[in-house]
Amino acid sequence: MIWGFAGPWYGEFDIWRAPEEEQTLARLTFAQQHRFQSANIDLAALQDPRNQAAIENFVAEHDFQLTTCYEYDLLNDDLDQIQRDQEIFLTQLEQHHQNMRCPLVTTSVRLPTHRFQRAPAPNLAEQLERLSDALQPLVTHCRSLGCAFGIENHGDYYCSDLASLCEQTPGLGIFLDTGNCFLIGENPISATKDAAPYVVGTHFKDHRVHSCHRSLSFQLSGAALGDGDVGLADIYSILLAETPNPNKLVMHWEMIKPEEENGLETIRRSWEFIKQLPSPEETLI
Repeated sequence: MIWGFAGPWYGEFDIWRAPEEEQTLARLTFAQQHRFQSANIDLAALQDPRNQAAIENFVAEHDFQLTTCYEYDLLNDDLDQIQRDQEIFLTQLEQHHQNMRCPLVTTSVRLPTHRFQRAPAPNLAEQLERLSDALQPLVTHCRSLGCAFGIENHGDYYCSDLASLCEQTPGLGIFLDTGNCFLIGENPISATKDAAPYVVGTHFKDHRVHSCHRSLSFQLSGAALGDGDVGLADIYSILLAETPNPNKLVMHWEMIKPEEENGLETIRRSWEFIKQLPSPEETLI
């Protein structure tokens, strides 16, 4: 299991004081200094030879792993454009994945596309079919490089929808965002059970929930991991029990700190929660 940091990269952490060309390395350094083993980067950061050398040296020196994200529009671009985008992305990934020690590539569907769209937009079944056709070449190629490929629930689809998509798309996994379940009205525990057979990694985050009856809605606020209403301890247990490869899960914190708390204190308290969780090895004995 790989614990990584996905941000957000708060200004109070002084990341943005670094010159723009040094900010990627500043992010990775921050993550490593706070006990993380992984982070996500844009492949574009590796196209500058100076950045490439510094980042690759960092990965080798600190036994670090870098994930990356495919961020093109899979549902709304025409198929020729999608093919061109994929060729560019996969060429860059082939060039850098070994030195990144890349365990995982993620993607998501770009909002405002979502499962509740009405005509004349494609219905849900048509959306999933289009996504499957667009994703299969990416999934197949990434797996040939030794990289898992997962689609994130991003406030657009139920995890059960993404599980159906995985059934249609051999090799595709789910990158489970534990907090995003709330964005589409899912119970995070039920959503995790739906997703678990396909989960390859997570945005592991917590929220406190505040009901707003008059507006027929609820609000989310930040919480240290384990201190909110998502149910992270139960989610973690489900993932260990039901994911195919719990030892290989890429667990990236996406820590939304409480407004009143210093971010470094939120990190400290979140690590205290993580330390109480069993390791995959302990659960498999």
